[in-house]
Amino acid sequence: MSVLLDIRNLSVNFDSRRGTVSAVRNVNFSVAQGESVALVGASGSGKTVLSRAIMGLVDEPGHVTGSILFEGEQIVGKDENELRKIRGLGVAMVFQDALDGLNPVFSIGSQLKEIFTVRMGFSGTEAKKRAVALMEQVGIRNAKERYHDYPHQFSGGMRQRICIALAVGLQPKLLIADEPTTALDVTVQAGILRLIKSLQAKTGMGMIFVTHDLAVAHQISDRIIVMYNGDIVEEGPTDTVFRSPRHPYTQALMAAHPGRVRSWRDLAPIPDEFVTDGPGEGVISSGPSVAAALN
Repeated sequence: MSVLLDIRNLSVNFDSRRGTVSAVRNVNFSVAQGESVALVGASGSGKTVLSRAIMGLVDEPGHVTGSILFEGEQIVGKDENELRKIRGLGVAMVFQDALDGLNPVFSIGSQLKEIFTVRMGFSGTEAKKRAVALMEQVGIRNAKERYHDYPHQFSGGMRQRICIALAVGLQPKLLIADEPTTALDVTVQAGILRLIKSLQAKTGMGMIFVTHDLAVAHQISDRIIVMYNGDIVEEGPTDTVFRSPRHPYTQALMAAHPGRVRSWRDLAPIPDEFVTDGPGEGVISSGPSVAAALN
């Protein structure tokens, strides 16, 4: 496996009236081709900001420093025109709220069709054919009939499937999924996870799956990266981290998860603060990193 994404000393800071806020601090990790990495941590730990930095979606007053190499090409510092060449065909993202990724005034079919006409140069007829096939691929029944429907005419789970279709339509090499199942009920969530795993198996794309749900992380990933307060505090193979979490914060996450205890009485609250060695320091590794294994 080759390294798709290599992040080194990445920090994201935001200027405010009260000073500089560090959302991501000196982060280092890699993602290999075909690998599924779960990025876990509580709300506010920096997961989404990190994901948006990879996509080049951090706007002012945010500042990104460090290195993000995608297939050896530096993303940090590129302008919007240069980033457009990487997004879609190279890196794609599924957002948490499907309505954020869909335009309410255009039909679903026209939005799917556009990615093939604009990005691939297909004719209208061929683009529509591919859009319908993509809808069928992600489990939209009666795709030809529903091609002309609008986002509000679909359920939450179906809208999320359409967002996934938009993200994978150009067969990206890396998919970033930012908590795509959080707002869905358990049954729909399971279907979305099966869909994502199936698409990954078929295309061989790498994936970063952002979640605060440990059960989802365990189901979807080969490797887990744990974030706390903008830092990566632990990473390693999924089964190893679940079996023997080493960092106090990871242990606290496990102890607070309902699936890990016999009774609600056994649930332990997560303390407000954990002592770390400083930004980017003291990261506990439960196994060799991808880069180390490949070099």
